[in-house]
Amino acid sequence: MNETGRTRGQVLRAAVAGGAVLGAGAVLGGWVDPQFSAGRPSRTQDAQIFSFLLLLEQAQAAFYDAALRGGRLSGDVLRYAQVAAPQEHEHVGLLRQRLGTQARPAPDFDFRSATSNQRDFVRAAIDLEEAAAAAYIGQGASLTRDAVQDAARIVAVEARHAAWIRDLAGEDPAPHAADPGRSPKDILSDLHTKGYLQ
Repeated sequence: MNETGRTRGQVLRAAVAGGAVLGAGAVLGGWVDPQFSAGRPSRTQDAQIFSFLLLLEQAQAAFYDAALRGGRLSGDVLRYAQVAAPQEHEHVGLLRQRLGTQARPAPDFDFRSATSNQRDFVRAAIDLEEAAAAAYIGQGASLTRDAVQDAARIVAVEARHAAWIRDLAGEDPAPHAADPGRSPKDILSDLHTKGYLQ
């Protein structure tokens, strides 16, 4: 509880409420079910949201793995990837644990163009980390209290990743006082357009 008598979960829900709208239009590629709503949180809705977030975490883990295998990174950027990769795999593990038998296998990803050189890797890493943070922000208020706690633990790390890679790119690590959420449809469309999600 904080000094206003509100729990951390309540504070998080209030903070992300503006980005929490999940519409029936969020269906894309079979990964997000049409039953999403901004209504009362439920365990069924938790599973739908965590399935979407698992896909994003799988994408990030595959991206960092591909970059490290490619051997095109060096210096501080290489160190960043070496730290971020296992953390993304831990996120995948946590979400798989939460989903149990409902966890879907990772789809096919193609990050060849994004990992062919260090400059493209940095740009793609910024895009993926920002998208992941925006996804958690956008879904947070629609999760049950227990699920919010797991999501909050992950989004805090995603935000640190985004700030770190932005700093390595010479960009402002925290350009806004508050970040908006993004819809599943928008994020998945972006992954398809960039060719990352097959």
